[in-house]
Amino acid sequence: MKALIWLSSDCSSLEEIIQALKSKGQEAAILLVQDGVFMADKGCPHSDELKTLKVKVYASKKHVEERGLGDRLVVDVDLVDYSRIVDLMMDEYDKVISL
Repeated sequence: MKALIWLSSDCSSLEEIIQALKSKGQEAAILLVQDGVFMADKGCPHSDELKTLKVKVYASKKHVEERGLGDRLVVDVDLVDYSRIVDLMMDEYDKVISL
């Protein structure tokens, strides 16, 4: 089972959620949207957590650009457009967890 975590705001409990999913044998990835994209900003105190989780991280390209974060991302983020986000949710992941 593959889970996509939809993160639209700052969240300090990602590690706990990822570890719980992994302990049940589930693969996890993170999708950063809206203000959630700040989690990947080098100025965010929680950005180090994204690096240590060792999961795939996607971010809405539009939301990253709107916030001027394009050159400030601290992790390898796959910038995706709206149609790719729909594909992730509908085709590539079995469930979406919204935080």
